[in-house]
Amino acid sequence: METITICGRSITVTHVQTEASEYGAIQRYRIDVSGSDASTHLSKLSARTAVDASVLASVIDIELLLEYEGSADIGILRDPAIRQWRDENREQIQAELTRLRQEAEMLPAEPITDLERSLWRAFETDERQSND
Repeated sequence: METITICGRSITVTHVQTEASEYGAIQRYRIDVSGSDASTHLSKLSARTAVDASVLASVIDIELLLEYEGSADIGILRDPAIRQWRDENREQIQAELTRLRQEAEMLPAEPITDLERSLWRAFETDERQSND
């Protein structure tokens, strides 16, 4: 479990489950924000179970900053107080996202699965052919 605090609100991310899939391990995380009953879940294809900078950056980006259709009806943004806090503190939230992304870049690379390796080969081949 990891907690970050931005402008008076704590965002707590807890690893809750690992599921095996044909594409690799899928990690499931629960996200809670202080002062709200709203919570949500995030899934990420990763061998790592730790709540690290990469996971925290995904939480901020996907659950707070990206406003996808229906985001006000589900997840943490269904709480109007969270939306208001996000809107009032967008600049600071964006700065924290930038910091977390920089920290995530310093993490060791994850092993590449056979499927990922095949996809990389296919895209590299396509790219070389389109540059000819």
